[in-house]
Amino acid sequence: MRSAYVSSSEKNPAKLSHADYEAVAGSVLFSGISRAEMVSLLPCLNDRKKDFKKGEWILQAGDRLSSVGLLLSGSAHIERYDYWGNRHIVTSVSPGDIFGESYAAAPDSTINVSVLADENLSVLFLDLSRTLHMCSSSCPFHARLIDNLVSLLARRNLILNEKLTYVTQHTLRDKILSYLSAESIRQHSSYFDIPFDRQQLADYLNAERSALSGELSRLKKDGIIDYQKNHFYLRSPVNSGEQPETSR
Repeated sequence: MRSAYVSSSEKNPAKLSHADYEAVAGSVLFSGISRAEMVSLLPCLNDRKKDFKKGEWILQAGDRLSSVGLLLSGSAHIERYDYWGNRHIVTSVSPGDIFGESYAAAPDSTINVSVLADENLSVLFLDLSRTLHMCSSSCPFHARLIDNLVSLLARRNLILNEKLTYVTQHTLRDKILSYLSAESIRQHSSYFDIPFDRQQLADYLNAERSALSGELSRLKKDGIIDYQKNHFYLRSPVNSGEQPETSR
């Protein structure tokens, strides 16, 4: 069993770029906290920045977690493997997203999911125990951070409930349409990108890749959707005669 990636014995605080601070500011965890307040707050959380290469594990099941991770750049996904080695993707991770927060109430607990880098990326690790308790400096904005963490946990619960809705549909077609419909609503457009390739989408929806590809082809042939790689277009009775961007 590995220990957490970030050691509390490290003393040097993270050196963040302007883009890094933008990613932090865009996180739910730091909502309502100014840049100046972040500069004072982050050292209280024993912040550490670490770079990862594409295909590298950020966290693995069995690790003892002592820090939450905040993705500064790139993309990743959270996945779980069963006893027989079958992969199930839990969710994707984008800049500003937090992972590992569900273990915040149980410091040094062993995690049962893994986080894999989809591309070269950077992560800011923040000490869990310091997130939950007021720091010795009694920062006035630390209480806001705790409130944000509660909001973050609530949002994570909603995301997992949404996925449950997708995977419990009776047919693969219904699973696909349920997921694509939700993404369209979330992104406020009938044209949108999804954060998964075909194999990842199959693992996310608990389906076989060949079956998924076949059903997507049938949906396209039936005029319900159009797509090119991870870019999708949802047709409706009103605009079904329009030529979608993916085919232009």
